Amino acid sequence: MFCYGLVVLVYQYGWLDWLGWESVEKTGEVSWLPPLMAFSIIVGLGLDYDIFLASRVLEFRLNGYDEQSSILKGLYKTGGIITAAGTIMAVAFGGLLFASELLLNQFALYIFIAVVMDTFIVRTIMVPILMGMAGKYTWWPQELPPETKSWDQPESLVHSNSGRD
Repeated sequence: MFCYGLVVLVYQYGWLDWLGWESVEKTGEVSWLPPLMAFSIIVGLGLDYDIFLASRVLEFRLNGYDEQSSILKGLYKTGGIITAAGTIMAVAFGGLLFASELLLNQFALYIFIAVVMDTFIVRTIMVPILMGMAGKYTWWPQELPPETKSWDQPESLVHSNSGRD
């Protein structure tokens, strides 16, 4: 919803007119086609990055790390990969902003905003906060092993390290 609101502010209300950039100037309207084209891509990107993070967090939790440690380690281990993928996607779709066709400009802005928001805000801030707040209920109804490891525990004190982290 945030991307749709920003596109309306840019193309209907001229919020980026100060840039003097033709592809993001006020046109007075948003075409009906770009939101339809962008919707499935936006949902797919959001799910892809967040599922990748959640599966890595679950992997650490199944290895015996406590909830907070598994979230921290999962975020750390996937951070570079997801950030690189998101940056590549933002650059690739952002390139469509240089097109001379208004439909492509609007489509590019939808995808660019969505990718940047998901990569740098949703995945890095919102998902870990919600997982931390939900605690063990994040994985309900799955049975999890007891919490035997912590991120601040030295490796020499861990008795059953599987070597997978």
